Amino acid sequence: MLKREKKIEKKIAKERIEILFKLMEDMKEENYDLARRYVELARKIAMKYRVKIPKEYKLKFCKKCLYPYKEGKFRVRIAKSRVIITCLNCGYTKRVPIRPKRKYIARK
Repeated sequence: MLKREKKIEKKIAKERIEILFKLMEDMKEENYDLARRYVELARKIAMKYRVKIPKEYKLKFCKKCLYPYKEGKFRVRIAKSRVIITCLNCGYTKRVPIRPKRKYIARK
C-alpha cells in the first residue's frame, strides 16, 4: 500500500480553491447559483484537505449561506474599530477588525 503524499495533496487543493474562486468571480454576474456552487466546492476541498481559505477569498462570500457578495447583495458599515459586512440574503453579519499588525519586540 502506497503512502499518501499530503504536501502534494495540499498544494493541489490550494490551486483548485484558487481556480474555483476565480470561476466564482466570473460567474456571479451571470449565473448566481453556479457561483454559489463554486464557493461550496471550494469550502469542501478546504475542509477535506485541511487547507485554509485565504483571507481575501473569505471576504468575498457569506459564511452562513455561501452566497458570493455582489452589488446590492450586501451592506458594509464601519463602526468603532471594525468593518461590519451584512449579507442581505440571509442576514448574517461578519465583523472584521481594523487594527494595525502588532510588531514583535524581542525581549532580552
